[in-house]
Amino acid sequence: MLETLTITLREGIEAALVVGIILAYLGRTNKPELKKYVYGGIAAAVAGSIATAAAIQMLMAEWSEFMEGLMFFTAAFFIATMLIWMHHASKHIKQNIEQDVEKAFGKWQAAGILALSFFMIFREGAEIVLFLSATAKEASLAVALEGAAGLALAILFGYMFVKGSMRIDLGKFFRVTGAMLSVIIFQLIIGGIHEWSEVGIINLSQTGMKIIGPLVRETASIVYTGIMLGFLVLLFVMIPWKQTGDLKGIEKRKALGSARKDRNRRIITGIVSGLFILIFVSSQISALPQGFDPVPEKVSTAGGEIRIPAAADGNLHKYECDMQHEGEYCPMNGSSGDANIRIMAVRKSDGSTAVAYDACALCGAAGYVQEGDELICKRCGAPINPDTVGAGGGCNPIPIEHTLEDSEIVIDLNDLEEDKTGLFEK
Repeated sequence: MLETLTITLREGIEAALVVGIILAYLGRTNKPELKKYVYGGIAAAVAGSIATAAAIQMLMAEWSEFMEGLMFFTAAFFIATMLIWMHHASKHIKQNIEQDVEKAFGKWQAAGILALSFFMIFREGAEIVLFLSATAKEASLAVALEGAAGLALAILFGYMFVKGSMRIDLGKFFRVTGAMLSVIIFQLIIGGIHEWSEVGIINLSQTGMKIIGPLVRETASIVYTGIMLGFLVLLFVMIPWKQTGDLKGIEKRKALGSARKDRNRRIITGIVSGLFILIFVSSQISALPQGFDPVPEKVSTAGGEIRIPAAADGNLHKYECDMQHEGEYCPMNGSSGDANIRIMAVRKSDGSTAVAYDACALCGAAGYVQEGDELICKRCGAPINPDTVGAGGGCNPIPIEHTLEDSEIVIDLNDLEEDKTGLFEK
């Protein structure tokens, strides 16, 4: 939540500043006939951004986990470089853009202005597209509304900026939105690490997943939302959007006095808003679904095999048996010797039963809960389709060799003893 609004607002305001400065300079230099090429460049940049989004979505459909991770890292890189560029360029952005416009006043003035407008706006649009592509799997009506709200606010700002009716403290604005973008960059990098660890590009140990896992779960997302709300309160409540720099004499003293009173009101409003944000975050976390986590049923290992019933319903079933692994370390119970092995069984969409350890190679023996038709990793919150249980890889449960006899699943203890899955570590 709010990441999309932040990106579209920040990028939109930067684009609005660029357009406003170019249009103002053309008006000041008596070249209003070139303004239509600025609008043409904007239209071309929007079309280019949409085409880029379509191309990325086609690639995403072909290489899901890999492309998702790539989009996370790419979006983080571009947002970070934009943040660094803006930090250095914000003090002289007006002068730099006017110099670029002046350079465009050559033999091909129209083409120069159109190209300058296109590339300046397309850069902002491409960054928005990259971010939305990185978070496409969470796309929803709420995300679309966030993006629309951010762009609408940016367009409103641009209009008022050009007309001269709004004068934002750009220094404070970029500092606060820069902090917001830093949170987003952190989220993107963590998300990219998690996605690529699922496809084996990044090899994380179970200790690494203990660190990364909680940072990509839904609880962490709600905390990020609370942080972003706090920054938005700071941005729209505590940052003055009107300045007194051009006022003089008694008018300036009156304005300063009014500003001091307004500052106190803003501080109080900020404190009250902070309390509401804290309540909101707490209520959202407490309202999260806990998932169905059945108590494991004890099963016997007599006769050198384990027998469990085939899953006859759509619920997750868990079983537990004692194994002897002297001198070996078992991640199931965190010690050597006896190991309480947890086995899970769930029915697939075709009616067959999927059998696996209640553990995965990435997150160890954290296990899974069931939420609706999906299994959810307890450690990292990764959703697992029951149809992929038994396939292994990524955060999928580690498969177990088994056979089906009548309505029973039969597991040979030799398959567990041979440790083909790597569940036990010496």
